[in-house]
Amino acid sequence: MASSEAVLTEEERQSGVILADIGGGTTDIAVFKDGSIWHTAVIPVAGYQFTRDIAIGLGLPFDVAEEMKRKHASVMAVYEGEAATKRISQNGHGPSYQDLSDVVKARVEELLRLIMLELPRAEQKATVPAGLVLTGGSSNLPGIDTLGRQLLKIPVRVGAPTSIYGIAENLHDPAYATGVGLVVWGAKQRTNPDVKPQSFAIGLRHLITKFRSLFQ
Repeated sequence: MASSEAVLTEEERQSGVILADIGGGTTDIAVFKDGSIWHTAVIPVAGYQFTRDIAIGLGLPFDVAEEMKRKHASVMAVYEGEAATKRISQNGHGPSYQDLSDVVKARVEELLRLIMLELPRAEQKATVPAGLVLTGGSSNLPGIDTLGRQLLKIPVRVGAPTSIYGIAENLHDPAYATGVGLVVWGAKQRTNPDVKPQSFAIGLRHLITKFRSLFQ
């Protein structure tokens, strides 16, 4: 909900869109339709699994794999010229850019397919004509939107809080979508005279009670 405040347009919410927040340990999914949430899900594949695959696939310590992912990883193939054999030098390790790309691309393709499995296959394009918006820190992988469009055959973009006036330049990053979205949501409540702090607190307690009853 918070990320959607920062990265989705009202047109996307109305027409139908999937928002996938790729975090550290999970990818949180919300499907919006007619301005409201139509479906939610959590997939246990995200940044941690990307790093783990790099560590295992390339025989690297986890911290080295994490640094390589942040600095050099891309999901686009590197098959032309010298780039295919060019190697990365990191803490005494030297895998090729191509090997790193292949490992990350395989895991990202799996995640993209899992996201789309949350929708009935026959109704995918009709339900979400605005396509898929990726956000969260792990959506910063270069080429992830291009790969998504090629693989899923729907519109795919990376969502960052770039159209919000007054935030610092370094917050125009998918990694800060949730934090910025919370601030935007809070500002809307403060400027809405119909929303009182007391009624919000009552509503929140009611929501928590409902969730507890579900798990009980």
